[in-house]
Amino acid sequence: MPVLRGAAVLFFQESELTRHDIHLAMIFLAIIALALVVQAVGVLVSGAFAAKLLHRVDGIADIVEKRTGPMLDKTNQLLHELAPKVQSFSENAEQISYTVRTKVDELAVTVGELNDTVREFNGRTRAQVVRVDGIVSDALGATEEISQTVQNGIKGPLRQIAGVIAGFKAGLETLIERSPFGRRD
Repeated sequence: MPVLRGAAVLFFQESELTRHDIHLAMIFLAIIALALVVQAVGVLVSGAFAAKLLHRVDGIADIVEKRTGPMLDKTNQLLHELAPKVQSFSENAEQISYTVRTKVDELAVTVGELNDTVREFNGRTRAQVVRVDGIVSDALGATEEISQTVQNGIKGPLRQIAGVIAGFKAGLETLIERSPFGRRD
């Protein structure tokens, strides 16, 4: 209520100053009213553009709905048809993954055992190779000794036989030379 009292005091006092203030107040009120009218016109113009835009967007939405509606229906139908298949595929993939993992674990154990067997076989093979190498070395050494013995055993008598034959030949040549048949003068 204090506003009304101030307005009453303003209107009921008459003086030159008051008239001037009232005149200025009316000018300001007219400016404010004009600003409100301009603002109202702006809101109405904005509302008209918004209505026009809303009408256009509604038309575009109808077109989009007409074009995408069948696609969305088909997609929805396809999803309903594929859902059990995808679930079955997922279950099968899970089962396959479990089976493969089990087989890989079994294979790992088998490969480990095979690796141990190969190492053991390799160790035994090395031992046998060392043994065979010793046997072959001993055999070669024995063969060499036997060869030397045979050579010495054969060479000694052959030398003696060669010596006897050489002596017999020398004696025969001497005998032939001294015989009457051997001289040819």
